Amino acid sequence: MQVTPSGERPFPTPPTPNAPDLESARFANRDTVVLPDEMVIKILMNLGTTDIAVCGRVNRHWQTLIDTRHLLARSFYSDCHLTQRINSAAVEYNLTVERYRSHIRGWLTDFSDRGRATAKQLDHILKDKYFPEVLFFSIPKLLLNTNELTCQNVATIRHSGTVRDARFSPDGKYLVTVSDENPAKLWELEGEQWREKATLRHSTWVTSASFSPGGKLLVTVSKDRTFKIWRLEDDQWQEKFTIQHSTSATNARSATNARFSPDGKHLVTTSDGGICKIWRFEDDQWQEKVTIEYSRWFFINAQFSPDGKHLVIFSGARGTVKIWRLDGGEWEEKFIIQHHYRVTNARFSPDGKYLVTVTPGDDIHHYNYAKLWELVDNQWQENATILHSGVVSNVHFSHDGKYLVTASRDGAARICGLEGGKWRVKDIIWHFDGPLANANFSRDGKFLVTASCDGDAKICGLVDGKWQEMASVRHTRWVNNASFGPDGYQIVTASSDKTAKVWVLKKKENDDNS
Repeated sequence: MQVTPSGERPFPTPPTPNAPDLESARFANRDTVVLPDEMVIKILMNLGTTDIAVCGRVNRHWQTLIDTRHLLARSFYSDCHLTQRINSAAVEYNLTVERYRSHIRGWLTDFSDRGRATAKQLDHILKDKYFPEVLFFSIPKLLLNTNELTCQNVATIRHSGTVRDARFSPDGKYLVTVSDENPAKLWELEGEQWREKATLRHSTWVTSASFSPGGKLLVTVSKDRTFKIWRLEDDQWQEKFTIQHSTSATNARSATNARFSPDGKHLVTTSDGGICKIWRFEDDQWQEKVTIEYSRWFFINAQFSPDGKHLVIFSGARGTVKIWRLDGGEWEEKFIIQHHYRVTNARFSPDGKYLVTVTPGDDIHHYNYAKLWELVDNQWQENATILHSGVVSNVHFSHDGKYLVTASRDGAARICGLEGGKWRVKDIIWHFDGPLANANFSRDGKFLVTASCDGDAKICGLVDGKWQEMASVRHTRWVNNASFGPDGYQIVTASSDKTAKVWVLKKKENDDNS
């Protein structure tokens, strides 16, 4: 990575966007016997982001090459962007630069001397196409080099009822809150203030809301048995489509969930009564492509895989997990995983190689557990079981796929990692005064936030390979959810005290002499 928050090295000239000059890269110490530079360059350019980061940690000569030639950012760019359309990458670049100029730069300069040095270095590469990646790596490195962190409350958004959920848009410019009030509300960041932008009305409660990956669409789910899709046009959020699983009032089912696919082209909706529908955006309309029905009246839910080519559907009353695959433009059922008891959650790992399913205890299986499944020879095989003494409320993989966190009503967040090909518990974060509602990783996988019914949200960091509590924030009542913003230093919490709060990670003491 090219940015060094400590300012110990001079900032190098950024590589040219089209043909990076790697031939001039040279190691600092010629007395050490190393591989030829050309061979090292070829090796690094064919490694993934995580592999290059490891090289930098274990070999100071490779670190020099990485730091001076942008290879970490270059690898991240290759991993995440080369499969996208060029105009999509350009849009992301412009949004990142705009976000940096309007908000991130001010936060960095206020953070510490290291933050000011980081901002100064970033200013020099604003026109570099790798700027989003360099920024992405700079902020967690700055925070991890800080001894102690705290969270400063920068905004409090009040509602007349319990706030069930609050989430940032992918670009961090908007925030949606879902409460026991009828409308969900959209908030826009103007300068340093969050201001109400729109109300998302249904005829009764909105139970959930989620943005599309591009951030231009939002889907809301309501107790009025409808799903509404809102689109950002001319700086205004407008209702564009309404979806209902049945047009018959006597046959209508309560809407339960809706999620966009990673490419934003598909939408999955679920409702009580065992109905799941997959929609595709065609001819300026959301058109129904598949209807999946179970034979009994029970709750089901569904999640897309990160590549958007698979869909896992799980049942709240029976232990059947079904995996569908998009093949040749058509969705087909490919796998069935049977459990002894009902399944309440399921998620794919970022690489699609693993699947986690959550099952509560019953009279026979007293422990609540999450099961890890591995795709081996085109078959899903059980890899590990993570036990809890309370119901597992949620599960999430980190974005790099290295870790899995299970949040449980027993007050524990169990953080698991791969060891010898098996998933094992590495660390446990405890909330002793209340059950956990959720736990989420930051985008870079270096931080974790837990939301608890004890009124606390804890921020944990990865230090020397161990997860440690670094800061905490508090509400007067239950914290129903907590999640990071796309930049990794903002956190939003939703609480039963009728507020959603936005927090910013800050250093407790000045680090000028550290």
